[in-house]
Amino acid sequence: MMDAIALSLEWLLRCFGVFWVLGGALTMQKARQAHFLDTALEAITQEKEDRLVSRFIFIGGILTLLSGVGLAFASRWALIPLGLLTGSQVLYFAIQNRRFTQAKTEEDQEEARIAPTTRNAFKLTVVVVIVALVAERYGILQ
Repeated sequence: MMDAIALSLEWLLRCFGVFWVLGGALTMQKARQAHFLDTALEAITQEKEDRLVSRFIFIGGILTLLSGVGLAFASRWALIPLGLLTGSQVLYFAIQNRRFTQAKTEEDQEEARIAPTTRNAFKLTVVVVIVALVAERYGILQ
């Protein structure tokens, strides 16, 4: 019975890893588009754009891709990018929260607001980290 559970958990993580590889690639594409838009806006307005969001999107994309590869291969090395991804998301939330509380205009508050999709992605990341830690503890991740 435990072998069946372990095998199911392994393949669940592998399938999720493949899903995260695709998600990481799409996120990196989104970051590239955000960078392009920031550059275009700078050229039009002649004002420096805040690239914090596009940089965090890019970092998140890379770490999602790397952790997805690790999970797809059922490797314990996936825990490193998963930990870094979680840490980068916590840092992003802290920075945005500080920016939100220091915002003087409604527009600045709106720019500092964390999107619901970002919060949901963080929750999913935490669940995956917990499942991966359990899998590593029971020797499922090699």
